[in-house]
Amino acid sequence: MGLQTIAKGQILHKAGNDSVNTIEVLVKGKFKVYDQYSQVVLTVGGLLGITEIPGKEYSFTYEALEDSAVYSYPFNSDEDVEVVIRSNPKIASILSSQASDSVYQFFNAYDKLYDDALAEYEKIKSDYADYPVLCIKAGETPISFEKIDLLIPPERTDKVSEWEFNMVKSLKEQEVNLKKFFYPLNIDICIGVVMLALERCRLIVDASRFIVAYRKQLKRNTTDFTTTMKMINGKLENMASSDSEGGSSDIVIVNALSTIISYSKVAPEIAAKFEDRIHKFKANDNRYDSADEARSLRRKLSSSFYDVFKGAFLHSLEDNDIPIELKMFFMFGFVDEELAGDKNTRILCNMARAYVPDPEGNVLLLYEWLKKVYALEVEPSRNEFDQDWPTYLREQKATGNLNQAQIDAMTDDPLSRLEFEINNLFSLGNRMTFGRISSFVPVFDSMNVLRPLDMAYITASKINEFYSYIRNIDYGVFCRQALYSNPEIGITQLFYAEDVTPYMILMPNIGSRASLWQEIEGKKRSTKARMLVSIFNTENTEECMIKLFGEFRWEMCKTEQGVHWNDVTDPSLTSMYCDYLQFFKKNSSLSPEVKEKLKLDLKKFSNNYKNVFIADYLAYVKYESAGSPRLNKVSREILFTFCPFSKDIRDAIAENPQYRDLINHLASHNSNLSKPLLNLKNKLIRDGIQVPEVLSGQIEYLESR
Repeated sequence: MGLQTIAKGQILHKAGNDSVNTIEVLVKGKFKVYDQYSQVVLTVGGLLGITEIPGKEYSFTYEALEDSAVYSYPFNSDEDVEVVIRSNPKIASILSSQASDSVYQFFNAYDKLYDDALAEYEKIKSDYADYPVLCIKAGETPISFEKIDLLIPPERTDKVSEWEFNMVKSLKEQEVNLKKFFYPLNIDICIGVVMLALERCRLIVDASRFIVAYRKQLKRNTTDFTTTMKMINGKLENMASSDSEGGSSDIVIVNALSTIISYSKVAPEIAAKFEDRIHKFKANDNRYDSADEARSLRRKLSSSFYDVFKGAFLHSLEDNDIPIELKMFFMFGFVDEELAGDKNTRILCNMARAYVPDPEGNVLLLYEWLKKVYALEVEPSRNEFDQDWPTYLREQKATGNLNQAQIDAMTDDPLSRLEFEINNLFSLGNRMTFGRISSFVPVFDSMNVLRPLDMAYITASKINEFYSYIRNIDYGVFCRQALYSNPEIGITQLFYAEDVTPYMILMPNIGSRASLWQEIEGKKRSTKARMLVSIFNTENTEECMIKLFGEFRWEMCKTEQGVHWNDVTDPSLTSMYCDYLQFFKKNSSLSPEVKEKLKLDLKKFSNNYKNVFIADYLAYVKYESAGSPRLNKVSREILFTFCPFSKDIRDAIAENPQYRDLINHLASHNSNLSKPLLNLKNKLIRDGIQVPEVLSGQIEYLESR
């Protein structure tokens, strides 16, 4: 005990080694107090050990930054700190000021520690989001890292309130005035300040230990992933270096066309025609010309393509090791490395190798979809005349093209169903999603690459993100009304919202459109919709998806309403929108400027009410939900009535006068709907009957909408 001199660089106490039995007042020099992740610097008047617990091991290391001197006092309990201050009344103000400064520094150290931990977490999540794309570029197959999926961000301590942080900052800002006018008033003030500082320091140090533990656990949970990312980044750097130096890639695709034709096992005349047409197409620099000769070649090439595709598909069903050229053919329509270009060929090869199916089964390659049709897992899609498979067969019988025996044989015949799907959804959907119908070809051509492939590439994760995105705004977009009945427990009729995620089929082309092929399967409304999008989308994918979901809203409403879809006496999304657009000139709620705009919109969309609605739906989802008005009063009211925003968005725009009344009306409507359901739930609970999930889910749905 007593005065002790410490040379520069000398350690007074070492974390984990020494036991706490003294507290030191720094009377000369400067000390660094640090652990693995943070540090503070104390100057004259600082209390060394203010954060420590008597009798425990030191949690910080105390190192002199310059030649220093300290005065040691016994430290067996917190009351000893009061003794230290009363023993030094002349420097009590300095001790108080330095104690406040210590709290300030420890709070700042905590802030930095938290920010660093959050940055580490966000970096890992960002890398994990980029990981599938990087795998594609590097030609690696992405694997799932469950520990990354389960990561949660660090949490700020709730032991120290925000006002305490603000107070400590203010004390630091007013340090001079406090030292001069406040602390000298009474030594008890100084004791109080130091003791409060001691408590705050310990609390924030404990909170810091949680952050330190979080970072250590984060490192353990992400070691495998970070190692994998280093490997992938290293491979990408080598590939970039090889490209810049003109080196060759280890991926070699040669004579892909011959490989594909041979694999398809099509008739020799079909194979010869396809090969000849590909060579002619490739040799024609003006292959997308509107001249009759070029158009004829494109049509003939398309016809041959689907014949080869069918043959290759049937062969692949028996092959457990499909050649990479065929995977590229099925996924992207790739047929020739010269037509695609060397760089694109390498990218496509990497993508095909790295492809991972959607674990939820909602996003499918066209190839995967055809396998489901062939395996009788789903019914074939409707044809261009809106006929499903059974309806088509009945129509063929009615026209005399088929007899009953043939229909019976074809109904569950995989090959017949496959041919129907290829001739309809595949060939027509491929052309639709391509966007430029008159210049369509089903083969991959570098001339159609208008956007970097890695940016245009549509993956299952991207589509699932768009599903989540639209649900977070228009939460009921995929909901259909379903009926639940259980008379045994007193539920005779309960209507509830059933959320049915659509199928999204990735078409093997480079295109600019997404299309709704059909909103339900057959007549059953609880079945999945079928949507199509190019596997390489050259347009704004977000807007493309929003328009697609808007089209689904319209068509699903028409299906549910039947013949009353435009009957305003039976209010629905389509009937109200048709009435609004048909009689807008007589609508007193619309200003002359709005009426003129509507007139131009109708002209722009050729008086197609659905397309006007889709354009408004895009503005509603993208802009109105963000608080940026784009719609007029009438269209906004219709959209909000039938496509209400999610609760989070409604809360954010609740003060917006354009939405206030609409939100209040919706809340009242939902309350009226949920009251009888809540009464029914309470009755079941009182009677000791288990509440059906459907009932609980509908109550939750109404409360969250």
